[in-house]
Amino acid sequence: MADEPGPDPDLGLGDDGDADFGLGDDGGLDDGGLDDLAGLEDPDEAQKEPDPNEEPPPITGVTRLQMLEYMNQREWWSNSQRRLFFTSLLWGVFAYLAITRSEASQTFMVQQGLEGYMKQIISHPAVSGVRLRTPSETSMPCRCGCRHIGGLPSSTCEVDGQIETFDFFGRLPATEADRIVAASGGAYPQGAQEMEPMMWDKIQSAEDVMIWLEHGLLPDLWGTVAGKIVRRPGLLLNRNLIIGGLRARQTRADTSVEHCELPSGLLSWYTIQCRSDQNSDQTYGPAASGNISEVNAMPPDAREAFTPSRTAALGSGAFDALFDVERPLQEPVATATYLRRHGWLTDSTKSLQLQSLLLNAESGAFALLTVNFEFGYDGVVTKLVKSSVFKVAPTHAGTGYWIPEILWLILICEMFFGELWQMGKLAYAKELSKYFKDFWNILDWISIAVGTAIATYSFWIADLTAQMATNVAALPRAPLPQGLDSDSYRDAWSKSLDDAEFIHTLRGYMQLCLFWYSSIITLRFLKGFLGQAKLAMLQLTLADGFWDTVHFLLMFLVFFNNFVVGGKILFGAEINEWSTYPSAVSTSVVILMGSPRFDQLFEIAPISATIWYWLFLLTMVFLMMNILVVIFVEYFNLLRTAAGDTSGLVHDFKLTWKDFKWRMDWRKDQFSDGEYRECFLGDPYKDLVEGLIENSKIDEDFQEAANHSCLGLQLQRKQLEDLTVDALTPETNPAYALVTSLELRKIACDALTAEHLLEECNQFVAADKSSPHLSQLYQVRNFVNLLKQSKQMLEQQCQQLEDGIVDDQEALEEIMSNLEGSVEACFYGFQELSAQGIDSLAPPALGPGGEMKAALPAMLNTIRAQKPDLLRSTAGFQSTTDTFPPAIGDYPSHPALRN
Repeated sequence: MADEPGPDPDLGLGDDGDADFGLGDDGGLDDGGLDDLAGLEDPDEAQKEPDPNEEPPPITGVTRLQMLEYMNQREWWSNSQRRLFFTSLLWGVFAYLAITRSEASQTFMVQQGLEGYMKQIISHPAVSGVRLRTPSETSMPCRCGCRHIGGLPSSTCEVDGQIETFDFFGRLPATEADRIVAASGGAYPQGAQEMEPMMWDKIQSAEDVMIWLEHGLLPDLWGTVAGKIVRRPGLLLNRNLIIGGLRARQTRADTSVEHCELPSGLLSWYTIQCRSDQNSDQTYGPAASGNISEVNAMPPDAREAFTPSRTAALGSGAFDALFDVERPLQEPVATATYLRRHGWLTDSTKSLQLQSLLLNAESGAFALLTVNFEFGYDGVVTKLVKSSVFKVAPTHAGTGYWIPEILWLILICEMFFGELWQMGKLAYAKELSKYFKDFWNILDWISIAVGTAIATYSFWIADLTAQMATNVAALPRAPLPQGLDSDSYRDAWSKSLDDAEFIHTLRGYMQLCLFWYSSIITLRFLKGFLGQAKLAMLQLTLADGFWDTVHFLLMFLVFFNNFVVGGKILFGAEINEWSTYPSAVSTSVVILMGSPRFDQLFEIAPISATIWYWLFLLTMVFLMMNILVVIFVEYFNLLRTAAGDTSGLVHDFKLTWKDFKWRMDWRKDQFSDGEYRECFLGDPYKDLVEGLIENSKIDEDFQEAANHSCLGLQLQRKQLEDLTVDALTPETNPAYALVTSLELRKIACDALTAEHLLEECNQFVAADKSSPHLSQLYQVRNFVNLLKQSKQMLEQQCQQLEDGIVDDQEALEEIMSNLEGSVEACFYGFQELSAQGIDSLAPPALGPGGEMKAALPAMLNTIRAQKPDLLRSTAGFQSTTDTFPPAIGDYPSHPALRN
């Protein structure tokens, strides 16, 4: 009997002879099987499994794009410092010129003083000492007598029983009135010259204007009260001396019924003449009567007042009445009296302008005093007092007086030649179109043009003022010499008034240029702000939201205009603030800013005013204004998220100071090495940006972004990174290759500069990586990388499982084949034993006698003939030579066989 072999380990059989395939008791894969499969993976790969909770390893070094971004921001900030310094200097000179040359404060003080002075003038015959009315114009006491019978009474003084008399006031013929006044010693009847004092606020008609001029303004300007001189003639407020005199210039228009804007059927009914828009230069009044005697009897000054002005432009409709301050008061008052009594101001008068040129020696300035009376179509007299002050360059003023203007021209020339140099460089590179596409270049040329205009106006005004001062100094003073040509004298000081008015017009244009230049300087400051990160972020917010704001303003103006028109319709007829469209707009803006005047509106139309007010409040204040705020808040939030943390002014100034000290050390080293040109004129960073751009191979979008603002390159880079889930690598983008000191030295700098740049750029990159936007981006990328690694591991595990299952399937098939042969061998052995019999105490085998036993050998022989190797393949079959089944002793020892 052969030795009993144990289970074959190659077959995976357990101790009980069963095949062990890693199956558990319940037929499933047990933990041991999984451990065996897991052990099939590469141990090196198992060690590379990432930990989701572990921070990604920090990236050391800086890329070319980060270095370029750092250099771009430093260059922007350096240029912005120079630009802001230049703009600040320009603003300082501008502010000085605007304050000192515009004489705004002096004009305001003179304006307030003269306006208050004019409004307190009292007009009354007692002030002028001139009779208000002539004897023929004076109402005198009269008596009328009647007799019933006996004819007319011989005298009204005779009293008898038949004469009836009554007393009344009436006007007598001129000769009789003059005789009566002369007979009474020149005394007028009591109350004949009485009138209420005429003051500024009481002027309501052309007659009132002439009375105020005759009995108030002229005596006051001549320093006379009740015929007595109380101060120097022509001296106002003890400091302002009138030059030449007072000019009263009226503007007349053609009058005709045809000028009335009425249907033809109403013209014959209206019968009142209307003024046209065309001015009239026709002589009128007594001067146009054709009566030579009457014309010659007119005072010379009054005769000129009814004829067109000699100094005014042709077609201006100007008629001048000139009052010489160097002559006694009687002459100008007599002229004014004649003009009033003979109707100098008529229905054809459009306006009356009283002008005087004053000199204030204490302030060294001329002042043009103008009192305007406008006679509107509504019959109301509109009154206005205004003045203009312009300084005279002192005689002792040298070059120092003109230093602001000279410095201004130097700054303008510096801008001019700087722009020409920039245009020349771009023209040489055949890229001139880029110059004109840049808004800031156009702004520089506007700055040059307006600045040149300001300087031109300043010198022009100074020259005209000096000429006017020379002409004024040549005017004679009282007492006027005998034989003086009055017309030439009056034309001279009247021309000075015209010159002063022209200077006033030029100063108006100059002030307009100064106003616009303040806006231009504001824009130039914005150009400088683009070089500082935090200021650039705020400015880009305004720029990004510009077009949304424009479209918002379109909607805003539609709503706002509807409310303005509605308010004018509802309240314009009764409230002055709503009577015109401009005033209605101003009032609506005041309400929009939070100063409602609801009480006035409610008194006029309670229901309509309530509806209008609440609709305006809900639509314009609560809705539209909040939409405007939301637009800029949204753009700022987006830009703030994209840009991340930005450095402030203090941080940038610290870096500037640090870089300045490093540059000084660098220049010191250059000086020590004998590189004197580099020491004084060299730039350690020269050509670095161009070299990095070439090595990085960035596209035009990046270059345009770099020229847009200091944040342009950073925002463009983050936009590119946001569009890619995977981190960019040097293989995909050369700009993301790590920059080395050797590369920087090869481009354009020395070793000291290269190490300095790498150190500073590392700090810049470290600050940029700490931004919330970047950490969120890293989290997303780490998550994506983790998913990719997990996918790769899962694919490896699945491949290993698949390979292990194939191997196990082959082993299983072999084991099952062996098991099948073993079972068949056992089965046939049992059958053979049953046929031959064995020495056993067991009862006889069941079956139909010995028929099956007798047939069994034949069956076995048949099987052996068909499958000769089948019975030998089992582990328990030991004989290979016998043709019959082995004896029972040849089988392995087994408890069941022994039984």
